[in-house]
Amino acid sequence: MAYKKGCSKCLKWALVSSASVALVFIIRMILCFSLQQDILPGCEQDAVCRSDADMLDYLLSQGQISQHDGLLVTWYHAANSQKEMRAALSSDAVALEADVTVEGLGTVNETGVPIMAHPPAIYSDNTLQQWLEAVLASSQKGIKLDFKSIKAVGPSLDLLRRLTEEGRVRRPVWINADILRGPNMPIPIEVNATQFLALVQEKYSKVTLSPGWTTLYLPLFPKGTYTRAMVEKMQGLVEGLPQKVTFPVRAVMVRAAWPHFSWLLGQSERYSLTLWQATSDPVSVDDLLYVRDNTATHQVYYDLFEPLLSQFKQLAMNTSRKQSYYTGGSLIPLLQLPGDEGLSVEWLVPDIQGNRSTATVRLPDREGMILLKVGLQEPAAGDPVPIVRAPDGRALTLEFCLLQLATRPGRWGIHVHIAEPTALRPSLATLATLSTLGHLPRPVWVGTTVSHGSFVVPGYVTGRELLTAVAEVFPHVTVAPGWPEEVLSSGYREQLLTDMLELCQGLWQPVSFQLQAGPLGQSAAGVVARLLAGSPRATVTVEHSPGWGSYASVRAVLLAARAVERTRVYYRLPQSYYQDLLADVGRK
Repeated sequence: MAYKKGCSKCLKWALVSSASVALVFIIRMILCFSLQQDILPGCEQDAVCRSDADMLDYLLSQGQISQHDGLLVTWYHAANSQKEMRAALSSDAVALEADVTVEGLGTVNETGVPIMAHPPAIYSDNTLQQWLEAVLASSQKGIKLDFKSIKAVGPSLDLLRRLTEEGRVRRPVWINADILRGPNMPIPIEVNATQFLALVQEKYSKVTLSPGWTTLYLPLFPKGTYTRAMVEKMQGLVEGLPQKVTFPVRAVMVRAAWPHFSWLLGQSERYSLTLWQATSDPVSVDDLLYVRDNTATHQVYYDLFEPLLSQFKQLAMNTSRKQSYYTGGSLIPLLQLPGDEGLSVEWLVPDIQGNRSTATVRLPDREGMILLKVGLQEPAAGDPVPIVRAPDGRALTLEFCLLQLATRPGRWGIHVHIAEPTALRPSLATLATLSTLGHLPRPVWVGTTVSHGSFVVPGYVTGRELLTAVAEVFPHVTVAPGWPEEVLSSGYREQLLTDMLELCQGLWQPVSFQLQAGPLGQSAAGVVARLLAGSPRATVTVEHSPGWGSYASVRAVLLAARAVERTRVYYRLPQSYYQDLLADVGRK
């Protein structure tokens, strides 16, 4: 009986013990689930709830912005101390920027612990671990960490990796450091570029990189800005990396260096800019609007102070304001929406009425690229004058034509086709003058048939002369070279492509290769793809005219070119042919 009673007690305690273990397990699960809910508030889409996710995709998914627009992303600067961090977390900002260094950096008290402080401060009441714990547990805000010392990078990335592996980092993380010496900097204070990039790849590669330049703004020398060499060096460092990259650019310096940043953005769809402002920088709203006009809305973030940000935002959102475009820029977004087809851009031929001093230009009531075929008029005295010739022989000066077009509202660009070799440099000089005077706020293409390599034909501009003249006289254009008809009887042969690509290799300007539809139809497959592969900014323009055959004779060729690439292939066609192509692809 005693044995049974003892067994009964054992059984009872066993049951109680089992129940307790089960209860503890259930409580732990509930707590873990609750904790996870607190850490990951509202982020349910795996594709955007990652440390390497696109910032706009993430914020849009969380309802913090209404569209893919970097201007809608608001930032809180220097959220470093406990007090500033709490203020940042309670603010309306959707992204936080904070500075990371090492405690006691450069002193005998250096600990190697990453802390939140901006130099010259080397102590803080907030470690990176404390900062991340608070931000991840109580907000959905994006994160940008600005590293001021290479010593802080490794330990910080180790911490981020651990938190990510625990499932706690479910938002975009930007890793920033100034890794190259930039404008006006007399001494090297940048973070070591090689070490920084290597540490990111080794320890925590699932991020967005934000590599910048050290800068110094000098009011006495306001034109000091980023050089082409600085921008090209940065591109050389990051072009082979897998991450998205947003380049921090000092806003007060961006307009003067816009040709370089336009080039940089064109090198990869992974790239964006983040314009930032120091507290005393006299940033111009007009400069910001210029950047806005010449980029897609997802390509630029604006980390600016009030009241400048609100003033800029109000004007930027006004669709009726007059816009200004870079002559050497893409047709996106002026004539072609981001991701839309090149087929959306129509080529227009002006109608010249009258002659000489009484001539006027009339254009179709449509938007697109205005084609001007330019020759040279030798006056009895003075310099030769570039003139625009109409198909019926009437003409007016290129300068007069462009000045009339400058008053035309709407969306349009200029395609100057040099019909006579001697007109090249005078035409470029005219373009340069009008651009300097502010009369050419549109994308400009300069093209001609060139003679080079295996397609040397007398009577055409040499390929080297085209590129040299552009570089020396007016480099801010898209170059549009084509092949002589005399060499195209068998289509675009391999050597013709090889020599043209060799000519344009490393060209700083965008290039649009001009292809005739008829010879393209006689060519081996792969011509369009081969040319587009020459550069990320390369495009192809397929042209045809009634003198070369009917639309039906090249219909298959045009559709085949479209099948290769839609956004980077344009079509220079008569209006009736253009409408037929639109109808064939269902866009009419």
